[in-house]
Amino acid sequence: MSDRHPITSRKKAQVLSTSLFLIGLATLIFTDSWWPAIMLIVGLPLALRQYLVGRTYDTMMTLLVFVGTFVTVQFDISWRIFLPILFALGALYILFREFFGPEDTTEDEREEEINHEIEEDKKK
Repeated sequence: MSDRHPITSRKKAQVLSTSLFLIGLATLIFTDSWWPAIMLIVGLPLALRQYLVGRTYDTMMTLLVFVGTFVTVQFDISWRIFLPILFALGALYILFREFFGPEDTTEDEREEEINHEIEEDKKK
């Protein structure tokens, strides 16, 4: 469900989000503060990648689930109701987007995938 034009290519978005993830992991290892910070370390790079490829609704849902979980645990909010609601909303959104949403690959992305497959075949 692309609701706007991508800011960058999928490849660059993946590189940027992976770099952010690794920096986050390094910070967690250095500070030895895993829970609930791991929720931010996983969620923020994922949201960044979604934002860069133009998936605004996915970005918002990712931030809601991961940052919502972090805030719930960090600030000792009763999680017995709030967290299941967050995860259920995330799951429903993903299911509806996948089965009822429009095709989310553009012609440029299809060409990029085909070129990538051709390059892989040449290497073999």
